[in-house]
Amino acid sequence: MSLLAVFNLFITEDQVRNYIIRRLLQLVPLLLIISFFIFITLSLTGNSLRSLLTSNPRITAETITKLERIYGMDKPLLVRFVYWFKAFFTGEWGYSREYHDAVLVLIKARMPVTLALMGLSFLISVAIAIPIGIYSALKQYSLLDYAATALAFFGMAMPVFWFGLMLMLLFGVKLGWLPLGGYSSQGMDTANFLMRFLDHLKYLIMPAIVLGLQEMASWTRYTRSSMLEVLRMDYVRTARAKGLSERTVIYKHALRNALIPIITLLMLAIPGLFGGAVLTETVFSISGIGRLLYTAITTSDTFLSMGTLMVLAILVVIFNFAADLLYAIADPRIKYS
Repeated sequence: MSLLAVFNLFITEDQVRNYIIRRLLQLVPLLLIISFFIFITLSLTGNSLRSLLTSNPRITAETITKLERIYGMDKPLLVRFVYWFKAFFTGEWGYSREYHDAVLVLIKARMPVTLALMGLSFLISVAIAIPIGIYSALKQYSLLDYAATALAFFGMAMPVFWFGLMLMLLFGVKLGWLPLGGYSSQGMDTANFLMRFLDHLKYLIMPAIVLGLQEMASWTRYTRSSMLEVLRMDYVRTARAKGLSERTVIYKHALRNALIPIITLLMLAIPGLFGGAVLTETVFSISGIGRLLYTAITTSDTFLSMGTLMVLAILVVIFNFAADLLYAIADPRIKYS
């Protein structure tokens, strides 16, 4: 079933098509502006090639000049940006000086690992945070509500790297249940799909929990406050006065309206998981996009930094767009005309 057919259950096809086209046309100038600021910011941090004069005594100033000509860094800043932006949309994302490979090739190789980590972390966080937040709202000031509040503050205050090290110490060193780092066991390349999946899952459990800890905490609090606000609305009291069952009132009337701001929170938090993967993948030695970005920034690898940051920007724009579309499922009253 096509995307238009799915959303046609809630709003008309013409409205969906016009809205999607209008928003997609807005994405190009938005990405242009974002890429311009990323490019300018990285360019103002200094010439990464010139830094090689101090870090590598074998490189001469003449060699740096030749490299600047090869990479186009001898041209004015705006000219370099125009050349880079045109090349970016044709798939020429530049060449990584640190990894000696094309940036696009590196990102394609690392992206599945990071997406698997982000996906597992998102599922764990949603499966825990949303039900706890709903139940805390329904049982306000109960023992579970106080416990959920305490855990939420614990999750928001906990340093990610420290929590990751504690999990490694407990489940990796003391109990020996989970591997300390990496993404795959030796010899798994020739195993069947199920064995590879279970092997990857074993490596991703601890990093996924660490990555989703702060999101899980904030989602719990946000779900609770959103649900409490909706439960005080007049239409909820009216539904109860009509004699509807509490289950119908909660799940059909209250929860559906409480989900509208939560959808925005969840969709916009997914790119945030990408940013959190930088530290998480470094702690657990996972070769994903996050660790790639960390290496790119610490080694002043300009093209690699631009490529990974643009991937993050595209994720933010896409999931923001997806959040707007998902509003129609949560609330059919929203119109796109």
